[in-house]
Amino acid sequence: MQRQLFILLFVTFLPSCKPTTVDTPIGGNGTVKPSTETIVIIGSSTAAGWGASDYKYSWAGRLTQQLSNSRVVNLAKGGYTSYQLLPTKSSHPNNRPDADTLRNINAALKEKPTTLIISNSSNDAVAGYNVDEIIDNFNMIRSRALAAGVGTVIITTPIPRKFNAEVTTKLLLQRDLVMKSYGSFAVNIYDPLATSENLVKPELLSEDGIHPNDKGHEVIFKIISSFLL
Repeated sequence: MQRQLFILLFVTFLPSCKPTTVDTPIGGNGTVKPSTETIVIIGSSTAAGWGASDYKYSWAGRLTQQLSNSRVVNLAKGGYTSYQLLPTKSSHPNNRPDADTLRNINAALKEKPTTLIISNSSNDAVAGYNVDEIIDNFNMIRSRALAAGVGTVIITTPIPRKFNAEVTTKLLLQRDLVMKSYGSFAVNIYDPLATSENLVKPELLSEDGIHPNDKGHEVIFKIISSFLL
């Protein structure tokens, strides 16, 4: 009788014994890494892959291949400045371009990103915009992303460009302010590409004389991926 009672109690207890699932946090803040992350890139031509012999050799293309468990959405477009990336219907001077609703921060947020990468190369400086307005635009885009719940917003520096002394001065100032303003969420892709004359190193420059080649994109990829992997 006692043996039968023990068996009955054991069978009754067994269904309630379920394995415990323990999430492994990343870093020391106790946050749990989701099984699939969505990374959205907004920006200009280098982020869009210009200069690489094939998109898969661009820094964004390499990132897509490396992060096989993540979804990478690239909305960058050649020729774009920070103004095209602003929130839809943002106020701006009349001589500045409107936001592109297909490629701006609003479009990026529709993809539900866990990480946003903002990467504008040099078009703002070439267009004659002052660096303060560039940083103001970055701040507006970043604030909108954080308010929408994006966990990580990464902003890259510009890259060197052969144009004129005024543009070079602006690009250097933009580099410095991006690094100062965004701290650990700023990515310096200027210095690893630059010569002492603030031009892209010849071995990293594509035939168009503006954008990085495959090797240059690989340099950028390694820097950005180190922030994500």
